[in-house]
Amino acid sequence: MGYTDMNAFIITQYGSPEVIQATKLSTPLIGAKEVLIKVVASGLNPMDYKVRRGDLKNVIQFQFPKILGVDIAGIISGVGSEVTELQPNDEVYALLPSPQWGGYGEYVTVKAKYVAKKPKNLSFEEAAVFPTAGLTAWQALRQKSKVYRGSQVLINGASGGVGTFAVQIAKAAGARVTGVCSAKNIDFVRGLGADEVIDYHTQDFTQLPYFYDIVFDAVGNRSFSECKSILTKKGVYVTTTPSFKNMLHTGSTALVSKKSKIVMVKPSKEDLYQLTQFAEAGMLKPVIEKVYNASEKELVEAHQRMETGHTVGKLVMAMNFPDADQVEAG
Repeated sequence: MGYTDMNAFIITQYGSPEVIQATKLSTPLIGAKEVLIKVVASGLNPMDYKVRRGDLKNVIQFQFPKILGVDIAGIISGVGSEVTELQPNDEVYALLPSPQWGGYGEYVTVKAKYVAKKPKNLSFEEAAVFPTAGLTAWQALRQKSKVYRGSQVLINGASGGVGTFAVQIAKAAGARVTGVCSAKNIDFVRGLGADEVIDYHTQDFTQLPYFYDIVFDAVGNRSFSECKSILTKKGVYVTTTPSFKNMLHTGSTALVSKKSKIVMVKPSKEDLYQLTQFAEAGMLKPVIEKVYNASEKELVEAHQRMETGHTVGKLVMAMNFPDADQVEAG
């Protein structure tokens, strides 16, 4: 196999979106249990800007320069000597493990155990928004809280990246879903399948006379203490925020009926396979607010947009570098 330099976006320090730089790096070598993926699209996530700003520097350790990006969809260009289940030219997607990342690069190597074939009915851009948001919603609803047919589920942040997947996953499981979002997104969330929608500007869902088997706080801005009163006797509250307070609640509710849990998304080929089945059956569709081109200017704009906290669905970057290098498959 012949390797050349590849395009990538890196950060060499913490800071504003403007610290993102386009550069050329050596295409990574493949380990025995790894595959080399030509990244066709990279999903953008809040974690990207939180890492870039330095919000997580006491939690996640890495060295500069660093290529961000955890969600990818692309084509396998090469496989390691011990990889048997994937082949060159397979169309795949993956959640890259932390702190490896690398989704903002033209090529990335990753262990084959994290890589799944992408849904056949989705474009690369559509598939690239699945891993973090889709797996977070799946693991929150199917593993942390065990959604079931007939369960009453409330999704706080129903129009966001994770929330849009959560609404669809809960509906596919046969639950009755209440979404919480702003007034401008009410019709959109109903279109995802929500049975009821609450405008958080005019109503506080924690004060309404309704009870839920699952409250999934996909935006992490309402606490277990606030939501406890609207949980059914064996209800489960799940949050995406691993704060100290939330960890205390998780421990203190472990042996009582109403439980508090934290979902911290984990790469999982098996869970991606489940998402693929749902997508190919037409029960799970990605929601993309905008596809950005692979340029410093547009990636900076994408980070600025994410930092507003008001994206509808997901943002994605098409890795359409004008001078993209070709790497020989094999």
